[in-house]
Amino acid sequence: MRKLCLIVLASLSCLPAAALAERVAAGDGSLVVANADGRLVVSGHGLIFGHLDRGSVTVVGDYKPDDHSALSSVSGAKMRVVGGKVVYTGTDMRFFFPGGKYVLVLDGLGIDVSAVGTGKLVAPGLGLAGDGTIAVDGGRPQAADTIEGAVLFGKGGGTGGGTGHDSDAGSGRGKHG
Repeated sequence: MRKLCLIVLASLSCLPAAALAERVAAGDGSLVVANADGRLVVSGHGLIFGHLDRGSVTVVGDYKPDDHSALSSVSGAKMRVVGGKVVYTGTDMRFFFPGGKYVLVLDGLGIDVSAVGTGKLVAPGLGLAGDGTIAVDGGRPQAADTIEGAVLFGKGGGTGGGTGHDSDAGSGRGKHG
């Protein structure tokens, strides 16, 4: 009887992991930005979260969650609407968009972002030495000042060996640095 109870408990502990694995689609990738200063535009489909030491997060268009019961959250910021866009501004700001389609503009200092899914990063505000690092699809982090054009992650964004660079973001081909 004790063995049966242990088997049932072990089976139940595997259910959350199985449910999470089911949500991850084939071709999903990852994006990790660490300690960036400047402006980042991240558009994609999937989960995204992060932290800014100081700055703003602008939600361009509407965030469209996959699950209508999933709630996004932003802490450490004041919210305002500017030109039809929601802008969060603050210090020690944290944001979380649990899954769906998004376009976010991040302006500030000490930007850390993690995303899982598919999408692209355009970083017009980076380019100086010390502007942080970017890693794509499990690749090793690359200095942000070496990035040119768009960085794709997930389907078509690279093969996990490095940062997917592409000045023509629509082509789906990634150059690796």
